[in-house]
Amino acid sequence: MQRDCHMKAFPEDNMAQTETQRRGYAVGVQTFDRIRERGSVYIDKTPYIWKMVTTDAVNFFLSRPRRFGKSLLVDTLRCYFEGRKELFEGLAIYDLEKEWKKHPVIQLNLSNGKYFEKELVHGTLDKILEQEERTFGLGEYKEPTSYDARLTRLIETAYEQTGEQVVVLIDEYDAPMLDSMNDPALQEYIRNRVRNLFSPLKAQEKYLRFVFLTGVSKFSQLSVFSELNNLQQLTFNPDFEGICGITEEELLTQMKPDIEILASKMDEFAQQWGERYDYNHTVEKLKYWYDGYHFSDRMTNIYCPWSLINALAMGRIMNFWFSTGTPTSLINILRTRTNISLVELEGYSAKLTRFDAPTERITDPIPALFQSGYLTLKEYDGRKNEWKLGFPNEEVREGFALCLYQYYMADYIGSADTLGIAFNDLRFKDKTFEQFIEVIRKWYAGIPYSITDKNQNEQLYQSLLYAAFLAVGGDVSAEEQTSDGRMDIALKMPDAIYILELKYGKTAEEATDQIIAKNYAVRFAADSRPVWAVGLNISEDHRTIDHYKVVQVK
Repeated sequence: MQRDCHMKAFPEDNMAQTETQRRGYAVGVQTFDRIRERGSVYIDKTPYIWKMVTTDAVNFFLSRPRRFGKSLLVDTLRCYFEGRKELFEGLAIYDLEKEWKKHPVIQLNLSNGKYFEKELVHGTLDKILEQEERTFGLGEYKEPTSYDARLTRLIETAYEQTGEQVVVLIDEYDAPMLDSMNDPALQEYIRNRVRNLFSPLKAQEKYLRFVFLTGVSKFSQLSVFSELNNLQQLTFNPDFEGICGITEEELLTQMKPDIEILASKMDEFAQQWGERYDYNHTVEKLKYWYDGYHFSDRMTNIYCPWSLINALAMGRIMNFWFSTGTPTSLINILRTRTNISLVELEGYSAKLTRFDAPTERITDPIPALFQSGYLTLKEYDGRKNEWKLGFPNEEVREGFALCLYQYYMADYIGSADTLGIAFNDLRFKDKTFEQFIEVIRKWYAGIPYSITDKNQNEQLYQSLLYAAFLAVGGDVSAEEQTSDGRMDIALKMPDAIYILELKYGKTAEEATDQIIAKNYAVRFAADSRPVWAVGLNISEDHRTIDHYKVVQVK
């Protein structure tokens, strides 16, 4: 992890206050009118909205990862269809739209509640509907009424009151099912009720001007995707790739003043380490930490808006993604229900249909990791019609590895600090690599037997060490391809590169011999740093490093 990325508050700079500073950053705000009325930073997504609302299609679905701006997009649509022209002054759609016709809008945000128990399901859905019923002056039914009847009454009432077709915006439609992912019986209960809620969207088609659903995943058994006529799925549509998130072009144009301010603050901080920050260096760091998302074969570079806005607001570049939490269900699937390890996720190949797979019952982590934003499209092979996946950026790679590390090592989490301190000692040349290996040996010895007893193999120890290196901020890669094989782990330090080969129940000499025989070091032939071969023998009896060998190979 770069030293300039870590947590220190920045003093106020002495620059004259610019327009960018006065408008500020609406961190976590998802209501369009509040952002516009306060003059906060807003990246203009109205060209995409205009493209949507002027097509012949009526029903749209968009899947994007969490913290990617879906709710803000939904609320922007609300303000547009309510005809609030004044909020859009200065944006592309302000001049494109000539009529600014007002439509009644029903907005249902299914993330406004929790669904961990049956008792919570009805209360949450009832409250969401009740809020919209009050908006249109509807009182309570005198007797219990199904969700579909209530939504039907809402749509018909809104149409009758205004004489205009109705807009229905459903945000995070899949939130109830995601909350119950580890409880099949509860999820079936919830699925039936959500299916009932959505069923009028087809029957009431004549009253509807526009229907827009967002979510993280695709639950085909809800029947939304089969029953809605001509549902346009925007998830992989290249024309809408940048509808959420912040594209590289938007960053370098609309946010250029913001980057200049951040560069000034970063430079002030970095000087105490003898380093300097300018505009170009800041852009490079922002790209390294927050860029890398792609959602079509156009491969538009897209930044995570949550992290980027937080970095600009706080004046520092650091990991914000990890603080949003990683679903333990995903980690559990990787750990116990598949044979896919962490090191295989970078460069994993699959067809696009697999990324868009339904998530009713997760046995395959690849779609879930993609839909959640932990993996993204990295490279397209048109001949095979396959995509390569990978972590989008350093922030997600490090955050996911740390979460995986904590999940494996829940009772030994303090070892992360020990390993991190040892890593920095190596980085700043306070200790030798041999001393660092001694720390790794003790760290391996602390891995719970409950893990190693069931999974004793080289891949497990490789995955754990790779996750640990990522968790402490190492510049590390796994399974790098060479002309004659794949190296287990490559750890890149400022003054050297270490190729680590792990052997379970064999010898350290066999490990270093393999590195030399297969000429793994050729992968770094153009690098001026020396390269060391590191062989680690994992003992079957002791479950840790019995022997190691370090040999310079370049």
